[in-house]
Parts: sequence; C-alpha cells; structure tokens
Amino acid sequence: MMDFYLNNVTSLPDPRENETALAGIPDWRREYIVRYMRPCDRKLSLGAWRLLEETLHRKGFSISDVTIGKNGKLECEGVYFNLSHSADMVLCAISDTPVGCDIEKVTDAPMEVAEHVFSRKERQYIADAENEGEMNRRFFRLWTMKESYVKMTGEGMSLSPKCVEIGLETLTIQRDSMIQSCTLQNTAYDGYEVSICQSEIRS
Repeated sequence: MMDFYLNNVTSLPDPRENETALAGIPDWRREYIVRYMRPCDRKLSLGAWRLLEETLHRKGFSISDVTIGKNGKLECEGVYFNLSHSADMVLCAISDTPVGCDIEKVTDAPMEVAEHVFSRKERQYIADAENEGEMNRRFFRLWTMKESYVKMTGEGMSLSPKCVEIGLETLTIQRDSMIQSCTLQNTAYDGYEVSICQSEIRS
C-alpha cells in the first residue's frame, strides 16, 4: 500500500496572525510552525501538518499518535509517511514500508550544481533536452527522485547524491552500482515535479 496526497496552501491563513488556524495542533508543532520568519513558510508548515492529519485519518490512524523520532523525524507506529513542500504545494506520502517523497516547483534550475549531484549519464540526460524549459524539468525530475530516495533511507544529505544514480528507462535506483530494493514513482503536476520512493522491505 502506498498513496500520496497534494494540497495547495495559498488560501491558508498566516498562523502567526490567526491563531485559530492552529487549533488542535500540539504545542511542540505550533512552536515549530510559527518560528518561521516568512508567512509563506509558516503556511507551508501548517499545510503540511494539516495534510498529514487528513492522510492519517483516511488510513485509520490518528495525528495524536505522531511522535518525534530519531534525528527529529516524525513517526507514527504502524505506518510510514513522509512530507515535502515547495512554493505553494505540500506533499504527503504514506505507506506500509519506509517511504520518502519530494516535490519541487520547476524554475530556473541551478545548473552549476549539476556536476556535484548528478552522474555523467544524468547530466547528459539534462543536456539532451530540446529547450531550456525541458532542461529545467529534467533537472528537477532527477533531483526529486534522488531526494525521495535519501529521505526514504533516512540518510538525507549525509549521503552524497553522486552515490545514487537513477535508471531512467526503468525508474530504478543504483547505489554504488548496486540496484536498490525500492519502487520509484515520478509525475509532473501543474508545474511541479513529484517523486516518491518506497522500500520493498519493511524495516
């Protein structure tokens, strides 16, 4: 079982200006939400929590069971989930095995970092795009797929992105030249790239 849900946070109130938006949210999460300096970041943090609340409810779990686990990662016994956000969108993936997700709005990609995060084959995939817009899309497609994998493993940025290579024909992940036991999904949605990586093995 693996599902993912998306929400746009544009219509949400700024939780620092409207405390009713924080109703029912535990104190530790309230503090996390309102600590952000920019209103857009506070709305994204609020939106991510509300989306998680709704997602867990759909699957028969309660947001009250969410705790802070190792390395500050949110956890809920009996289910795996992961959150991501970008621009005005929040993403929540939920699964019965470890899962990671990432969403990025397709903008002008920082191509100067490509050599540091992508393999030669991946850089060629970007360079072969027909136009600049497609180059940007391919950059963020690869970026979100790699990010979803390192979030699924829990390693985050402690793992060099160059250790991970995307098999684009089959949507597989190679780590240090070894195929990984996980399922990778990618989709384009309204100007965003969305990727989810699900482990095939329960931890």
